[in-house]
Amino acid sequence: MRRLIHPTIALCILTSLIIWPFQTIPVSALSTAQTPECMATGTPAATPASDGAEASPAVGDSARDATTVELEHGSALLWRGGERSVLLLHGAAYDAASWEAEAQAMVGQGFTVMAMEELAPDAVRDGIAYLTDACGASGVTMIGASAGGGAALEVLAAEPEEIAGLILLSATGEVSALGDYPKLFVASEDEGLAEQLTAMADGAPGDQNETLILPGAAHAQAIFASDQGDALVEAILAFLDETAAWDG
Repeated sequence: MRRLIHPTIALCILTSLIIWPFQTIPVSALSTAQTPECMATGTPAATPASDGAEASPAVGDSARDATTVELEHGSALLWRGGERSVLLLHGAAYDAASWEAEAQAMVGQGFTVMAMEELAPDAVRDGIAYLTDACGASGVTMIGASAGGGAALEVLAAEPEEIAGLILLSATGEVSALGDYPKLFVASEDEGLAEQLTAMADGAPGDQNETLILPGAAHAQAIFASDQGDALVEAILAFLDETAAWDG
């Protein structure tokens, strides 16, 4: 004997079949690498304007798109990745956007990356706090280029607990007050900094301090545009993945 399904029941079943594939995934079901605040904060970073055209916001659905984050003492560009986070401090002749290619390489390896626009100590501390508090970072590795390296050393002299590592590009300064996290000191051979960087590595706290002297004369971020650029990116990614002292 055939049984007929009541029209109301049939409608409920049909509605469930239509809605189910399009259900919204709750925030709690997303990767724990990002807290809701870090996921939601920020505006798309503007793309450079071409001749005669106005700058326009970045458009895209990729997690690798940069967003501009306004902090209490400055602003920064943020590329969202995983819990392991990197804070970039540019050289005097550069800006936050100058890290675009390197940031993309790091995000491609699962790191969240923030590039600071301002280098004042308060701004840098804001960046560290944002990554740890808003993004739930399991640690922050700082990369400072030239003047940005000096800014990093100034802030890190206070030994913030969240630091997982430090990379300095063509930057020198006092290192005795740093923590014992791993460090990498980088310069080009013809800059004449090899001896000084070796002394810094030897004098800094911790037993995982290394120097990397690359052929050529390029200074700090200019190394990325030289024939040693790929080697430097590979060295940075290896340090981040294998050497930095991430929590957990």
